[in-house]
Amino acid sequence: MRVKLNYRFDLEFSNEVKDHRFALKITPRKTPFYRVEEFVISLQNNIYINNIIDGFGNVITFGTINNYHKSFSVEISAKIDFFSEYLDFQDDFLNEMYLSATNLTTSNIYINEYLNFKNELKIYNNIEKNVLLANEYIFQNFKYESGVTDAYSSIDTILQSKRGVCQDFAHLLIAYLRDLKIPARYVSGFVTGEGESHAWVEYFNGKIWLGVDPTHNRIIKNEPYIKIAQGRDALDTAINKGSFVGKSKQQLKVFTKMEIYN
Repeated sequence: MRVKLNYRFDLEFSNEVKDHRFALKITPRKTPFYRVEEFVISLQNNIYINNIIDGFGNVITFGTINNYHKSFSVEISAKIDFFSEYLDFQDDFLNEMYLSATNLTTSNIYINEYLNFKNELKIYNNIEKNVLLANEYIFQNFKYESGVTDAYSSIDTILQSKRGVCQDFAHLLIAYLRDLKIPARYVSGFVTGEGESHAWVEYFNGKIWLGVDPTHNRIIKNEPYIKIAQGRDALDTAINKGSFVGKSKQQLKVFTKMEIYN
């Protein structure tokens, strides 16, 4: 199966800014289940960029815009050939890290339902069964709704409101799995049917890493999931981080298109 991906984001500033330094995680990761046949990244004004690899194996594209400007646009296009089921290999030195709670995957309030379900999961001594149960529980009990949470919301927000987006569902599933001593990590990327970037989870079954998507109640097998970044939580995988000089509000517009072709 071959997939074409086109993704663009436009960041508009209400006032001119300068010395804009950015760090993008927007390059598809290498995986055992697909090969990247073509990848092009386009930035405005031929900005000089430099790529490095972070501690999680993600490609970070750094750059600076020194002159005054009121917009920042990034576009990528890719052609990717999927040839195997979704999986990734063991990464011994990082597995322990994916067992530790983070600020976004920790509950600081006493919610009986959350604690009761965690205790119910502990009855089963089977990784796959626990993953299935936790994934289905989130899908059945939480509603997809944007605007309730933000990029820095912990699982307390979704536990209280019962509403959130893919980022929140992934954080909650990670919290359940790590509590069971199952290494779990946050993955960002793209999948067909999503208007923006998407988030899901990988868990380690003792041999390999496998994918699970609580937003769609899906154990990922042969679906076209394009991995962009992975980490402990969403803060490790943000598509765009940056700083600039100037007082300005920001407005983000995103366009995504994925299609299967021969």
